[in-house]
Amino acid sequence: HYWGTPFREFVKCLRKHWEAFHLQPCESSYWICTFSNNQWKIEEELGDHIKVSSFYLALQSQTCRGTAMAINHLALPFERVWCLFEV
Repeated sequence: HYWGTPFREFVKCLRKHWEAFHLQPCESSYWICTFSNNQWKIEEELGDHIKVSSFYLALQSQTCRGTAMAINHLALPFERVWCLFEV
């Protein structure tokens, strides 16, 4: 997700994901970095090695069932390293 996209558009993408995969919102959870990391101390949050970053830990978690990418009309997430890492 590119954070320049309005939040309401991000929520619309999640809803489409629920619908496409026949998920129930109350039974599905999403790890969202902006809510999981202190954006004012991002270097501290990421750690010294990729394997200690919250991104890596979330993706490697036994409860992780997949990833979803919210793509805007310009496909800007594909220009961001962390978005590509998550894929």
